[in-house]
Parts: sequence; C-alpha cells; structure tokens
Amino acid sequence: MNAYFASVEEMVNPKIRGKPILVTGAPEGRSVVCTASYPAREYGIQSGMSLKEALRLCPHAVVVTGNPSRYTATLSQLVKMLEGFTHLIEIASVDEVYMNVSDIVGEGGKERAKELAGELRMAVVNGLDLPCSVGIAPNKVMAKFASGLKKPMGETVIAHNEIEEVLENLPVDALPGIGTKLAIRLKGLGITTCGELGRAPVGLLKARFGVVGIALKAMGQGVADTPLVPYYEVPEAKSVGHSVTLPEDIYDMERVKGVVFSLSEKVGRRMRRRGYRGRRVQAVVRRGDFTSVVKHRTLKRPTDDAREIYKTAVGLIEGIGIDERGVRMLGVSVSLIEIGGEILPLFEGGMRERALIEALDAVNDRYGEFTVSWARAYLSRYRLWHVPMSRRPAELVGN
Repeated sequence: MNAYFASVEEMVNPKIRGKPILVTGAPEGRSVVCTASYPAREYGIQSGMSLKEALRLCPHAVVVTGNPSRYTATLSQLVKMLEGFTHLIEIASVDEVYMNVSDIVGEGGKERAKELAGELRMAVVNGLDLPCSVGIAPNKVMAKFASGLKKPMGETVIAHNEIEEVLENLPVDALPGIGTKLAIRLKGLGITTCGELGRAPVGLLKARFGVVGIALKAMGQGVADTPLVPYYEVPEAKSVGHSVTLPEDIYDMERVKGVVFSLSEKVGRRMRRRGYRGRRVQAVVRRGDFTSVVKHRTLKRPTDDAREIYKTAVGLIEGIGIDERGVRMLGVSVSLIEIGGEILPLFEGGMRERALIEALDAVNDRYGEFTVSWARAYLSRYRLWHVPMSRRPAELVGN
C-alpha cells in the first residue's frame, strides 16, 4: 500500500485529499511522523522524522492523529477482497501482504503476470479507493523489491531469468532486510552491489556475519526459499505488549503510574479478545538520555486482568526508579502466553470483578475502544495527551 495511513485518512476525509498530510502517533507534543503523504514527501519529510522538524519543512501540512483500529479494519477489507484471487495470502504488516499467484499465472508466464499485476492494483483502487503498488517475482524477497520499484501506483514483474541482470549493479541496501548499518559493514568487505554480494565467498560472509552470511549471499543472488505462510496458519503470539513515547520527559512517579495503567489496560484487552493469559509481566523504561532498562516478573497464575498487570509493572518500575534523566518512553508486555481455558474466580468478590471486566469489554466491543474504562486510564490520557473527553477529570469517580 502507498502512504497507507495517509491514504486511509484521505479516503475517510476527502477534503484533505491531495494535500501534504502527516500522520502522527499523538495529537501534540513530542511526536514523530508515522506516514507522510506523497505531497508531503516532496518537502523532504520522511517517516520517523519529528513532527516539529516536519512542520518546519512544511508549515501548512495537515496533521492527523493516527487511528490504528481504522487501519487494521481497512486491512481486513483488503484481505477479504484479495481472497477473490487466492486464499494463499500472508499478512506481512498492516500495509503489506504477500500472495502466492503461481496457479493464477499458470503457463501464461510474464505476460499473464503483467496482466495480473494490473488486475490486482485496480481491484484495490476500485474496491477500497486506495493506491497500491504490485510486484510479482519468483520469491518473496524479489516480489517485495519489485513492489517498491514503482511508487505510487506501480506494477513491476521480474521473471526468473531477469533476476541476475536486475541485481548486478543494484546497491545492496536496496534489498529488503539490508539496512544502512549492514550495508556499511558489507562495504568494509569491498561489497557494495548485489552482484558483488552474490559472488562473494560464502566463507568470507560466514566469518563476518555467522550463519546470516549464507542468507546474505542468497539474497545477493535473488534466491529465497522463505515459504509463504497464509494468515490463518500463523502461529499464536508469544507475547502481547504496548509502549508509548511520551510528549515530554516526565519525572513524577504518579504520572508514570497513570501511563502504565493505560498501557496495561490496552494489553489486557488485547489478551482477552484473543483468549490469551500470561504469567510473565515485563516493563521497559527509556530515560531522557535514551538508555533503557528492562525488568520482568513471573506470576504464580496466568492473568489477563489489566489491574494485575499494572500492579506488577508498577512494582518493576518502582524498582528501576526515576532520576534526573526523566522518563522518555514506557512499555508493558505480557509473555509466557497460555491460550484458551476459562478463568474461574474462587470467591464471590472475584466473580463480581470478572463480570465487571466482561461487561466493560462488551460495551467497548459494541461502541468502540475505550468508550468506558477505569477512571485512572482516562485521567492519564487527559493529563498526557489532552484528549477531549465528555467528562472532565474532576467529574470522574473511582479507580
């Protein structure tokens, strides 16, 4: 998908279509650009750039707070539509899927593949009113590479007998999976192009990169045997977590606790939705100087209760402590996941609390995320992000 988050926002709000759009993770304060529309990119704005810097480059840009649930819902629509072509679909990320189209192309070769690329692209444009680029090649690495050659709204087909020529003079960091740091290390070995990488002695690459060296040589040759895994066969998650970069460094433990509660609530809700429970709670604190501390604790019984996750996470963070460097980022996750099984409280109080949690989930499932929540979560959101609420914090009762 092309500038996916921004494109979805244009679809929802046609008034901003064609304008420079910056999709961010927070409405104000210290935030970064998650996605920039193509008109915004003409000003030199890139994903990961601070919002402040992006607005300096393009003061008239339209800033939109990202809506993850909207993007995942649109992805579901995309997958459902693509299943009209094949059920062999792997979800690589919220804006990218692989499809095994071997049976569709059949004996038609490259010409049929070109036709199919156009059919796929137009199906997305007509069905969802969203731009995308399509790449078709003999394997996943080359297909991903091909899909990035013509953006936006491009179609590229690379046949098996064309791979060597295509890669010969291509910089190594043009291949998916090879970033700037790895490219610098390869340059130290005298390797700057994919052709050179493909011809490099495997012993040399293994000596420098270990077993990864074997995969690097194969990538330089355009060879990849990673199978396509349909989304309905993906193994269950090993952990569930959330993190947030704060709008400003904070130095007060009470404010930290509020953020941790909000994160814990998100984690617990995701776990309950999937039928997960976990026994290990992990907390991450990144300080103002970008140093990070990670701690975890294993519970006696698995849980999906946000309050228990919160209690454990806060205990870990209190052990880490807050100093003059402040707190820049916080994260909470739960691992050692167990799937299925019903939680049976032993006492009446526990049964009532479980019923309350299930009632909250039912309301939020029907009316949208965080329609109703614990007061502490609303207070933390208000204080940190200044999110408008139907009730002011002073009117909230309970915890």
